[in-house]
Amino acid sequence: MPFEPLLVFDSGIGSISIIKELRKEIPNENILYFADKANFPYGNKTHKELVMIIENTINYLKRYNPKLIIIASNTPSIQVLDEIKEKVHIPILGVIPPLKEAIRITKKNHIGIMATESVINSEELSRQIQKDIPQNIFVNRYNASPLISLIENGDFIKKRDKVKNYIHCLLNDLGDIDVIILSSTHLPFIKDQLSEAYPFVKFIDPAKIVAKNVKHLLQEKKIIKKQKQGRMRILVSHGLDEFQELLGLVGIKEKAEEVFWSV
Repeated sequence: MPFEPLLVFDSGIGSISIIKELRKEIPNENILYFADKANFPYGNKTHKELVMIIENTINYLKRYNPKLIIIASNTPSIQVLDEIKEKVHIPILGVIPPLKEAIRITKKNHIGIMATESVINSEELSRQIQKDIPQNIFVNRYNASPLISLIENGDFIKKRDKVKNYIHCLLNDLGDIDVIILSSTHLPFIKDQLSEAYPFVKFIDPAKIVAKNVKHLLQEKKIIKKQKQGRMRILVSHGLDEFQELLGLVGIKEKAEEVFWSV
């Protein structure tokens, strides 16, 4: 039987927040998880670099015959997804900030977005905000790149006080903001600390929305797997030992394999 997995990838551990929801929503699907640690972080790459990295990554991973690709990172999803879709003939989904969900929830008409520096400063996010957010709703953007680095190196488990201090430095006084979108797949790993620091704020994790979108697309294309528990294979492009330790800290038991290739 062919493996025919869902290919899920980003520049590190962020994909796990998506994978955990996929396993709940569609437990029969096989998953190929690629952690591109060699190119971490995506958040400091130029538009041109991102296109090259994502396109070459997909071309390399085509050998595993994926039936669907999930770019489990907000940075390339927001900045280069449309360009990549034009070049790849496999269905692709990205992770886009659920602005409409935030609008529905907010009672104060004031929301926040936490994301990488490049996303926060991107024209693509500005266009999405202009398109989806009514003028009577205020939007604050927060550069979470320093927090994302702490999550990627495991400090969110090993040095919780350090993460707590970064959270307070980043968000400081939120005023009347009552909804914040976690527009990085790394950030759900510290959702408990964010909620503890700001209990009056609803933090939106897009992972559940992504998992439902994946299920819908598989059903629509009639390629959903209905039998047998799905298996997961994990590939990493750099730092196997450290990455395996981090997987264990977030409850993943599968063994990773290191692959060597260059963009």
